[in-house]
Amino acid sequence: MKNQKISQASVEYLSTYAFAFVAIVIAIGALYYFGFLDFGRYLPQKCVFPSQFKCLDFSLLSNEVKIKLINNLGENIKVTSLKITNDAIPAIECLGVSPTPPFDWNDGDKNDISFTSCSKGAYIPNERVELKIEMKYYAIASPSQTPHIVNGKINGRVLS
Repeated sequence: MKNQKISQASVEYLSTYAFAFVAIVIAIGALYYFGFLDFGRYLPQKCVFPSQFKCLDFSLLSNEVKIKLINNLGENIKVTSLKITNDAIPAIECLGVSPTPPFDWNDGDKNDISFTSCSKGAYIPNERVELKIEMKYYAIASPSQTPHIVNGKINGRVLS
């Protein structure tokens, strides 16, 4: 008889704590679902490119991505292609780019690059997005005109 009381007390003890654990998991799930645990909104927005192309500024508008870069290569280049993408399915699509490649870019000059008519790829106003930019170029003075690829990244909130 004594063993039955001990086992019943053990089962009641465990079921009470299991119920409390389930209640805590549900509460944390509800907080996450309603966005209270979205720590991404506290992270800074950033634009990261290699030191050859310093990112001075950027903006993510509802259908446009703008980047201001400076050529720190030490030589004049010809940009042959610009591409923007992200890891979303489907990936972001931007129908236009300005200036349109190919274009010359002198050493030390700033250049405003705009990707226009952007949609898809979780590019939604007031949401955070991470975009990857790929730029192909070659040095104008180089006799071989060997193509180089530079990859940059933008992480920020899309403005409405």
